[in-house]
Amino acid sequence: MASDLDFSPPEVPEPTFLENPLRYGLFLGAIFQLICVLALIIPILKCAFYFHLYIPHSFNSFIP
Repeated sequence: MASDLDFSPPEVPEPTFLENPLRYGLFLGAIFQLICVLALIIPILKCAFYFHLYIPHSFNSFIP
């Protein structure tokens, strides 16, 4: 019964000529998207940081 089990790795076909550029293009596209998202997030964080630095804390006294 134990000899009937086949633990050899599955046969994976070699990637074709068009699959390699597609794979690398998808990786580059994902990296580009991450860079674009970070380019949006980082200025927002800097703006919020400078807003808290330069706005005087006397505005808290105007809140009822």
